[in-house]
Amino acid sequence: MEIKQLEYFVAASEKGSFNKAAECLYTSQPNVSKVILNLEKELGRELFTRNSKGIELTPFGETIREYAKNILKNVLLINSTVSVNPGVKLTVSTFPGSFFAKVLMDFYEDTGGKYNIEHLQGTAEEITDNVKKGMSEIGLVYIARSQLTSFQHILTHKKLKFYPLDTKELCVHVGRNNPLYSRDSVSFSELPNLKFIGGVRDYFSMEHHLESVGMGIIRNEMLNHVICTASEYVMLNTLVNTDICGLGINFLTDQYREHGVKALTIDGCEPFLIVGCVTRENYEPSPPCKEFIEKMKKVL
Repeated sequence: MEIKQLEYFVAASEKGSFNKAAECLYTSQPNVSKVILNLEKELGRELFTRNSKGIELTPFGETIREYAKNILKNVLLINSTVSVNPGVKLTVSTFPGSFFAKVLMDFYEDTGGKYNIEHLQGTAEEITDNVKKGMSEIGLVYIARSQLTSFQHILTHKKLKFYPLDTKELCVHVGRNNPLYSRDSVSFSELPNLKFIGGVRDYFSMEHHLESVGMGIIRNEMLNHVICTASEYVMLNTLVNTDICGLGINFLTDQYREHGVKALTIDGCEPFLIVGCVTRENYEPSPPCKEFIEKMKKVL
């Protein structure tokens, strides 16, 4: 059995015609008919009933179609993992954000471009899954102290380890159009009156840390998130061009500073976000990974 046979079969089942399937597959109708007939012979049963009105899936064909679609979906997933960079490389997963983007670009320049970089981004669950599956050698996350036990419990089941690098405080990013721009800090009690743009959100996202940090003064559902995006471009342009704020770790890249974005500290907010890396248990990092971790330590 070949992938091509399954592709032709699924196309014919969706189009309801060998001729229409041939058109979308850029081949001839006789070729489609021949490929599917060979598949039927191999399976020992008919997939379609043929009549003057066209073709129709048999009950057996309905069953095989679901199996075939799952196989083709998994083939696409496998193809998506193919590396376009065959050389020595750093593979890393992070939260979306300018902080991680800045560290990656500085690492590339500091090493003279001798390493290729493959970067994925997502939630804490997606990052740890990428490391577990071998899609990324290392994952970078920030976790609240109060959630560290829960996070490490999850990692144990995935046979992963978390290595803390530094601890940072939360801040509010604002642009020149924000009325708070002339200030250096903001109180917890003011946060519900602000409009926020948020990034990826899960149990370990920054918004969910606020209740424990604010000692009950502010809860996640009290924040007014008017935009949610995974795009750093959208995030930056929103801060620059509107009065909308963003929550972040207290670290500003040159790109943000050049666009007039500043970080306001939150009164009474002590450093509590643990920035660290996730790797597989008993894993010896590659040379580029070791260099990158050292770079992270210096930046932090």
